[in-house]
Amino acid sequence: MRILFTAWGWNTCYYPLVPLAWSARAAGHEVVVATQPGLAATVQRSGLPVAAVGTDVDAGAMMGGFLRRLTDRGSRNPPGWEEMRRFGVRNCWLNVAVCGAMAEGLWEFASRWRPDVIVHEATTYAGPLVAARLGVPAVRHTWGIDYAYLLREFEEEALAPFREAWDLGPVETLGALTVDPCPPSLQLPESPAVPAPVHRLPMRYVPYNGPGRPPRWLLEPARGPRVCVTWGMSSGRFDPGQVVIDQVIRAVAGLGVEVVAAVAPADRDLLGPLPSNVRVCEDIPLHTLLPTCDALISQGGLGTLMTALAAGVPQVVVPQTTDRLVNAERLTRSGAGLHLLPDDATPAGLRAALNRLLTEPAFRAAARRLKAEHDALATPGDVVGALERLVPGPTPPAPSRPI
Repeated sequence: MRILFTAWGWNTCYYPLVPLAWSARAAGHEVVVATQPGLAATVQRSGLPVAAVGTDVDAGAMMGGFLRRLTDRGSRNPPGWEEMRRFGVRNCWLNVAVCGAMAEGLWEFASRWRPDVIVHEATTYAGPLVAARLGVPAVRHTWGIDYAYLLREFEEEALAPFREAWDLGPVETLGALTVDPCPPSLQLPESPAVPAPVHRLPMRYVPYNGPGRPPRWLLEPARGPRVCVTWGMSSGRFDPGQVVIDQVIRAVAGLGVEVVAAVAPADRDLLGPLPSNVRVCEDIPLHTLLPTCDALISQGGLGTLMTALAAGVPQVVVPQTTDRLVNAERLTRSGAGLHLLPDDATPAGLRAALNRLLTEPAFRAAARRLKAEHDALATPGDVVGALERLVPGPTPPAPSRPI
C-alpha cells in the first residue's frame, strides 16, 4: 500500500505525524511525506522520504503580525475561543494561505505517485482536497488536544474557491478517520456548531521532538527538584517578544530547585546572565529530559504539553495564543496542572503556582492518571492496521511463524 503523509511547512505541524509514518514503513508500506520546500530538510532528518511541493509562505511573519494586532488591545491575555469564533471564516486565514501555496503542487505529485490513502495534518487542507480529487480515503491526524476541530465550522466556506476550481463537491476535512493522539478525557467534547461527527481513532502520543543528543548529566541524580522551563520552537518565530523564558526562569530560580532551560538556538540570546542553579540546553529532545523532571513551565504548545503528558509530569502553562489557552484550560480541568494568563504571570504568581505543583500531591497523581490513560491507547503500529482496512483489496497476508 502507498501512504502519502502531508503537512505544511512548519516543523511542529509535521512532528506528530512521524511515529505513524515510521510505523507504516516498518509494516512494509511505501511512504512519502509531501511538504513545502522549506520543511524538506527537516523531513529528511527524520528518516523519511520527502517530496517538496508547492511554494513556501512566511508563516512566522504572517502569524506574528496577527498576534501583534491582538496585543494592541492593551492586554497581553489571549482571546478565548468564543471571542475568536466571532471572526468566523477568518479563523482559517493562515491555513487557507498555505493551502493556496501547496495544493497544485501536491496534486501534481499525488496524481503521478497515486497513493492509496492520504494522511494529512489537521490544518493542511490540501490533503483532503487532493484525496477527494483522487477518490482515495483521507485520514486526518491531530497534534493532541484538537483545536483545529473548532475550525471545522468554517472550513466549508473557506475551501469553497478550491473546490470550485477543481469542480469538487463537499469535502469532509475531518476525513474518514481522525488519528487522535490524546487521552479521551483530555480531548475537546464534540460541538453542536460543527456540522459533522468526528470518527476518532485514539492513538498513543509517541514524542518526536527532532534529532538531538541528550547531555551526559541526564544520567546523574538531579540536584533537588528539577523544573524544566521552555517556550517551545514557535513563539520566537512568531514574535520574539512572546519568549519570556528569561523572566520565568528568574521568577522561580530562587525556590531551591534545579532549573533546566530548554531553548531553541535562535532564542538563546534572549537569556541574560543566569543563577548557578540553571542549566541551559539547546535543541534537547524534550522526551529525554522531561521524565527526569518534577514539573514543567511552558507556553502550552501541543508538542510540549503532550510530551510532558506522556512523561507524567505536572505542568504550569502561560498561554499567549487562543489555541494554547484552550490547551491550558483542558489541562487545568484534568487536575494535572495549572495555568496563568500572561497578565497574571507575575514572579509571585509563577512561584506560587510552581510551589503548588511541587508540594500538593494531587497534581502529580492527576498527571500519572493521564499518563496511564495515554499508555493504554493503541500504538502507531496498531493504527497502521486501521489504515490498511480503509483500502479495498485483498487482506494482507498474516506474518509467517518463526521457524
